[in-house]
Amino acid sequence: MADVKCPGQDTRYWKKGDIFDVRCPKCGKEVEFFKDDVRRRCKCGRTIVNPKLDLACAEWCQHAEKCVDGLPAELKAKKAEEKRKRK
Repeated sequence: MADVKCPGQDTRYWKKGDIFDVRCPKCGKEVEFFKDDVRRRCKCGRTIVNPKLDLACAEWCQHAEKCVDGLPAELKAKKAEEKRKRK
């Protein structure tokens, strides 16, 4: 059986520009980002935060933590608060 992904994370539905390069501010090399990458590490060791972060459905989906690796702490806190309010 094929690995099932939600449409927001399935690259078949991504548009041009959803995969892009960002220049490392430390060494100047290009670092490839996907639209849903929270951060990436350059070969020089510098951690770069995605300037175009697009979490799309991960902002509201109850399964986001299982689907998107490395959700920002702010989003996790927001989702936890929403979960407490529903109880």
